[in-house]
Amino acid sequence: MTSPSFSSALPEHSDLSSFRVGVHRTRYLGDILLLVPLLKKLISGGCPRENLFVVVNEGTEFPLKQLGIPFFAFRRDGLLHKLLSMRELGKFLQKRTFELWIDLTVSDRSRFATRQVHSPQKIGAASEKDRRSGDPYDIFVPFDYNHGPGHVSAFWMTLPGRAGLKLPEGPPDFQVPPDPSAKEEVRRYLSLRSLENRPLLVLHPGGRHWFKRWPPDRFSRLAKWWIQEKGGGAILAGTPDETSLLQSVASGLPSGASAQFFQQSVPLLHALLAQAALFVGNDSGPLHLARSAGTPSIALFGSTSPEVWGPIPGERGVVFYHPPACSPCDHTGCSMGEENCLRQVSVEEVLEAISRIPAPGEFSEGC
Repeated sequence: MTSPSFSSALPEHSDLSSFRVGVHRTRYLGDILLLVPLLKKLISGGCPRENLFVVVNEGTEFPLKQLGIPFFAFRRDGLLHKLLSMRELGKFLQKRTFELWIDLTVSDRSRFATRQVHSPQKIGAASEKDRRSGDPYDIFVPFDYNHGPGHVSAFWMTLPGRAGLKLPEGPPDFQVPPDPSAKEEVRRYLSLRSLENRPLLVLHPGGRHWFKRWPPDRFSRLAKWWIQEKGGGAILAGTPDETSLLQSVASGLPSGASAQFFQQSVPLLHALLAQAALFVGNDSGPLHLARSAGTPSIALFGSTSPEVWGPIPGERGVVFYHPPACSPCDHTGCSMGEENCLRQVSVEEVLEAISRIPAPGEFSEGC
């Protein structure tokens, strides 16, 4: 039986030392980075790290490894591996008991996992349209992941309270410590390219959909300005699949100005970002990775609402978001063409924001 709201009859739990909490969020790297504040609240509230358990997709587990939180990573490379992962997780869950289970995915796969869980309280949190008759949740909390209201991390932090868990108050903490071996490898990378003593600008021109990407030539202009006006080094970050996109940005640089490609693992990118003076990128995993590294950022939003998925007030960064009437959207496609949302953000306004950066470690508040 599901309930859309908190029942005041639930007892309040202030001692979490013996509490076991499971969370299911099989989405993208950015989602897991945005989950960090909830996990840290549980830990600071007294829940031992070893009593936490998070189900994620393979390739998104970096923050959990760095925080020392147990996890299960689904393999996604083919139907057979997906089915084997589901069976393996099901067997694991059937042997364990959780005082609280939170499903933040609410999909066929997460419902299957939730049904295997032994827990007196199971919470499902998703869009109202995702709710189904016979769902395995004791409490269902609707949330619009496009429009909110409010930030997704703030919403997730309210969910333990629905089961009576009393968590510490205070602002969310997104920080994730860098991997020591990755820090050393990045140090060597920068030294070999004579970049270790220059202010670094890391640009990420990629994005899950074409309409979530700022035009490559605009990233080129940022890199040119940074090299010529700041005397800094420009690094283009992306996956091996995004090589042509990075080459497109690099091709827009004038003779004598060059940008380095960085197509390494998540731990290495995180360590690089921790050394950067500034990150500029689209709404995607690397943007949230920069936040977790404490790097000042300029975030470019278009089809997604920054009020739900972006930096929160007080963080070091600037958000640019000039939405047309159709934003935020469901990302099923875009008919705006040359008038799409990210093209509404000009190079001039981004450069003006960059020019206000007085020195590494200082940054203007978001606009």
